[in-house]
Amino acid sequence: ARTLDPLVGGGHFDFIADLGAQMPMRTIGYLLGIPEQDQEAIRDRLDEGLALEEGQEGSFDAEGFDGSEMFGEYIDWRAQHPSDDLMTEMLNAEFEDEDGVTRRFTREELTTFINLLAGAGNETTTRLIGWTGKLLAEHPDQRRQIVEDRALVAPAIEEVLRYEAPSPAQARWVSRDVEHHGQKIEQGSVMMLLNGSANRDDRQFPDGDTFDIHREIGHHLSFGYGIHFCLGAALA
Repeated sequence: ARTLDPLVGGGHFDFIADLGAQMPMRTIGYLLGIPEQDQEAIRDRLDEGLALEEGQEGSFDAEGFDGSEMFGEYIDWRAQHPSDDLMTEMLNAEFEDEDGVTRRFTREELTTFINLLAGAGNETTTRLIGWTGKLLAEHPDQRRQIVEDRALVAPAIEEVLRYEAPSPAQARWVSRDVEHHGQKIEQGSVMMLLNGSANRDDRQFPDGDTFDIHREIGHHLSFGYGIHFCLGAALA
């Protein structure tokens, strides 16, 4: 309501800039304890770090993306002024590391986690909101059904996630020799996993290229699978 109410009567608005890009960063900013006046600038820097240009090798721009610079001031403030946010929780959390030592996060670990939470959830959820607007605009009959029956909201979002995965491909190093479907893959190889394609596999989702909010979805792969299932799925 806060995002859309000021736009009433304007005749038009940008579905991404005025809605999709506002809600995720505001939500994550509140959870982390980032002041609202700084949230948009941080979102824009995170987006720049994740951007890819055609023809360029895809890699995260670590040189232009300094988490300690971006979040250091907030961490220092929260260390002196604890609150009920995730940053305070992480500052005070104790855990047993891989060496069996009970300790707290180092500064580098803390900024890494905050970068992950602020960046990953912001960019992908913005895409989810954008795809939701586009797909429901292209299927007005299904949009009207959701208006009439709000119980369809949850299955509609699951179908949007399946049909247009906000993060449609993942790349992984192969840590050991392995064989899949008769194909040998050597250690050190790179695999591109097309979860967006798997979400439309007709063997798992009959007529997978059709958008249908009434579809029975057992398990799509937009949040990954197994031990790599997305930590932020419930929030998204």
